[in-house]
Amino acid sequence: MDRTRRIIYLLLLAAAFANRANAEPPYRLGWSKDGRIAVGSALAAAGAIIMSRTPEPLTAQEIDGLSRESINPFDRGATRRYSETIGDASDVLLGAIVAAPLALMLDARVREDWETCALMYAETMALAVILPAFGKGTVNRIRPFVYNPEAPMDGKTTSDARKSFFSRHTSVAFASAAFLSTVYADYHPGSAAGRYLWVGSLLAAAAVGAMRYESGEHFPTDIIAGAVAGSAVGYLIPRIHRAGGARMSLRPDFTGCRPGLALELRP
Repeated sequence: MDRTRRIIYLLLLAAAFANRANAEPPYRLGWSKDGRIAVGSALAAAGAIIMSRTPEPLTAQEIDGLSRESINPFDRGATRRYSETIGDASDVLLGAIVAAPLALMLDARVREDWETCALMYAETMALAVILPAFGKGTVNRIRPFVYNPEAPMDGKTTSDARKSFFSRHTSVAFASAAFLSTVYADYHPGSAAGRYLWVGSLLAAAAVGAMRYESGEHFPTDIIAGAVAGSAVGYLIPRIHRAGGARMSLRPDFTGCRPGLALELRP
């Protein structure tokens, strides 16, 4: 009988510890990691500003001299697309995707950690917006609709028409989707709903990319670059904040001629 009681006691004790472990928040803020991210983001923004320059708008004569045959075959199809309606629709869908992580507040555990999640999301969005600025300010790639004779000339002769690489819409959409799915999975490990959320959120982000293509705003390579950058940011920021000693951190990088960010992996 005593042996049975001891077994029951040990099982109850194990269950209590398991419940306590499950109640522990998966993320933890820290002056070290969040200070590095804040400083690194500020330096990245400063670097983007330093590197960026407002490109001279194309003249009508320069536009007439453009040939879509000069575009690589993979990207060339985008030069035949143009739609202001689809471009506006991509703005609306992006807004919905950016707001989607607010749905995490319906979860009681997430609500208890709302300050942590809110700061992580702010860091994610800041980097997702900043990173494309490096490409837009240095590459000055002409947007695909400029090659399309059906697009209006007034849009082609703006400075923004030379900021195709890479897609900020896609970067932000994938960052939000990856953040939402990663955070949900960390609060509900092993949940089947988490897998559906990954699929659904990434499909929504991909739809933004497809709309940017159909609107003639971006080439496929612009969209792919934005998707990769955004997904990396949306996944890594929560991972860096994982409780229990994450081995990844973002830190300011001064090794080059311009300030930036470096992902540090610690053994």
